[in-house]
Amino acid sequence: MIDSSSLCYKGKIVMLQGQNSHFSQFPLKIIQGMLWYLGLPDNYLSNLEENNIDGCFKVVEMGDGLKGLFVVKTEKDENILSVLERNALRNGEGISIPLFPSKGLRLKTKILDWLDHFQKLPYVSPYEECPPDLYPDSDVAEKRVVGVLHELLSLFVEHSAERKKLLCLRKYLGLPQKVHKAFERHPHVFYLSLRNKTCTAILKEAYYDKTTIEVHPFAKVRAKYIDLVKESKGILKNKRQWNRNLKGEDELMMQG
Repeated sequence: MIDSSSLCYKGKIVMLQGQNSHFSQFPLKIIQGMLWYLGLPDNYLSNLEENNIDGCFKVVEMGDGLKGLFVVKTEKDENILSVLERNALRNGEGISIPLFPSKGLRLKTKILDWLDHFQKLPYVSPYEECPPDLYPDSDVAEKRVVGVLHELLSLFVEHSAERKKLLCLRKYLGLPQKVHKAFERHPHVFYLSLRNKTCTAILKEAYYDKTTIEVHPFAKVRAKYIDLVKESKGILKNKRQWNRNLKGEDELMMQG
């Protein structure tokens, strides 16, 4: 059985709801695709009743035969804070989104001025209802989108995810159609990796500042597992090479 309190915390991803309460639930098939990022086993949803001993979740009908996962809210959830809010409270500072420009990149004065303006804009918590009077094309709305993506990636084990999988959450997080542009417009917050023909969105803060976002305990386990896999591949490679050399020596002896 998996620690239920940990699952309840991870389940708050479902509470990153958007412009109305209908989006406080996700289809199970969408959640299934996010289990790896949340550090949950592939069979978690099939054992939901066993893992859900605290009643953090419940399965609901979403129509057209689609089932969804809903987070049961409690009074404690009313005061849930994002990682940006917690850091600001801890440091006694205003809420700002940490920026990490790429090395050697010199930003134009116009861009620097806009970034300064962007940081001074009101911060809308991803756990709050989106204000009904928030204009979708406004800078405040853009900052909310960046804040939602920042919080989302901060919840993941490796603080990164395939961009296309993040875009699948758009509708259920109440994000705009062109949410993908947030990654492109804010390269000082997010890094896009195109390794192995896969576009992966990475939260820079998690790798540039080790003090603001807690290292996920599963991250160490995965790193150790990857090291073991690499080590085993090396052993197998050396073994195959040794077998080839041995075979070559046997053939020479037979010829002799």
